Amino acid sequence: MKSIDRRSILKYSAAAAAISSVPGLVRAQSGPLKIGLITPLSGPQEFIGSYVKNGAEIAVEQINKAGGIMGRQVALEIRDDKANPAAALAAARELLGSGINLHIGGISSAVVLALGPVMQQENGVFVTCGAGTEKMNHENYSPNLFRPGDSPDARTRAQAKLMAQKYPDITRWTGLVPDHEYGRTTWGIFVDGLLEFYPSIAKKKPEILEPILMPYGVADYRNPITQALRQQADGCFNCTYGGDAITMFQQARGFGLMQRYKVICDAANEFLVARGLKEQFPAQWTGMHYYAEANKGNPLSDKFVADYLAKTKDAEPLGWAAEAHASIYALQKAVEKGKSTDTAAVIANLKGLTWDTVTGPRTMRAEDNQAIKDVELVYIEPTTTGKGYKVSQYVKIDGKSVIFPPTPGKKLVLRTA
Repeated sequence: MKSIDRRSILKYSAAAAAISSVPGLVRAQSGPLKIGLITPLSGPQEFIGSYVKNGAEIAVEQINKAGGIMGRQVALEIRDDKANPAAALAAARELLGSGINLHIGGISSAVVLALGPVMQQENGVFVTCGAGTEKMNHENYSPNLFRPGDSPDARTRAQAKLMAQKYPDITRWTGLVPDHEYGRTTWGIFVDGLLEFYPSIAKKKPEILEPILMPYGVADYRNPITQALRQQADGCFNCTYGGDAITMFQQARGFGLMQRYKVICDAANEFLVARGLKEQFPAQWTGMHYYAEANKGNPLSDKFVADYLAKTKDAEPLGWAAEAHASIYALQKAVEKGKSTDTAAVIANLKGLTWDTVTGPRTMRAEDNQAIKDVELVYIEPTTTGKGYKVSQYVKIDGKSVIFPPTPGKKLVLRTA
């Protein structure tokens, strides 16, 4: 047997120490960099989850073609959370237990709020692709949760500001509000925006009627629709979403509910409901995480649209796909900046990060892990030709002009009627 002298032992020990002192280097030799993707792929929010999955896969394909992250190819580990906190927690614990510390997904507010403590306890990072709760940046702040898209206060207050600008005489508002975290959050922020922007822009005080609480994940909305018919509102803010929104709008049409309102403002369905109802779709404003037409000329956006079309045969990717795309690129930039996949390094380098996305550069606010980006809003009308709907107007509103200042760990205080 060949003996090893003291000089060799010291040489090998020094080499091992040098390797261990370089963040991420050992991992760089151990195969693909795995990122967990936890999103609804079944149930009423499967529509949205499929966009998240497609957007993440396109970002991974683009990054891998360009050489990967620190020389490593990227691989997604995909799990179905069914938009259910219990299913999401089970998926997250499985992925964390297998050594995967970087995750994206989570379009349900309840899911993301449930994942925050687990990511903190188990040393993981989670980047949401569209959850609309303000709590993750305020009273439920976790250093391990990040939102690379528009915050609910920026998105929803931008919608209220637009209503005051375009419809100064429509001052009596109600809401069709899911009776859960996202619905209550979004309605509360919209009311806050109405109470600020109608007096300052329209020089009128809005009248806020009681919102109609809508059940979640059901097939029958006739009772809340009947309640809404008893109201005398001119403006309606809808924050039902996904499959629930399509079902609700279909049933509301039979009662003539949506035709009673002079303007409808939809929180975040983008083109989902329009695609489902086509020419039966009631004209409305809706919030977009990303509207491709508004971002033409941005090379990253143009490439994303082309790759999305090639992958899905869909020339109009919706915002959840763009948010997943932005999430993967944010993780790439944070890992490369810190030359490490370790959780502490990724968190440190996500904070304050500015990176390119399909909507242009975004900056992750260091204080509360919330990105600053423009809010994109479109007006959709039904048409009997083509795809059954069209965008007749779109606007971008500077996110900095409507977002609340950071208050991590503190409850957001909203104006109330």
